[in-house]
Amino acid sequence: MKVQTQSTERPEKYSIENIEGSKCTVLFFDNIEESQNEENNTVYNYDMYDMQLTYREGLEEKIESNYELWLEEAKKIAYNEAAIEVRAKRDKLLSDTDWTQMIDVALSEEEKEKYRIYRQALRDIPQQQGFPYNVEFPSI
Repeated sequence: MKVQTQSTERPEKYSIENIEGSKCTVLFFDNIEESQNEENNTVYNYDMYDMQLTYREGLEEKIESNYELWLEEAKKIAYNEAAIEVRAKRDKLLSDTDWTQMIDVALSEEEKEKYRIYRQALRDIPQQQGFPYNVEFPSI
């Protein structure tokens, strides 16, 4: 999952957390920016990606030695998860309006055309500039 967040402490490149038995969560931090808040305190804004892994000896060294590859994999996982969620919502909205395109539906041609345009906008969501993180869902 990708999360945009803020803290008063500068994060490291990654951290290994929630070690439970053989499982753990690795958090990756990217696009770290320093700024000042309203109280003139230093804050850090960053993107955070998580990855669920099997914990094993030497994991820290493996991540450190190939950090960029691990970060890219975490980003790919987050992208795919977000894309699945957006497409599921889009598919539900399409399914909910299937009836509007039936031949014998009691809608005017103008209303049917509005739904046709709306449904095409739903189909075009994956082509939006910010997909899958900044998606604008159309309205009827």
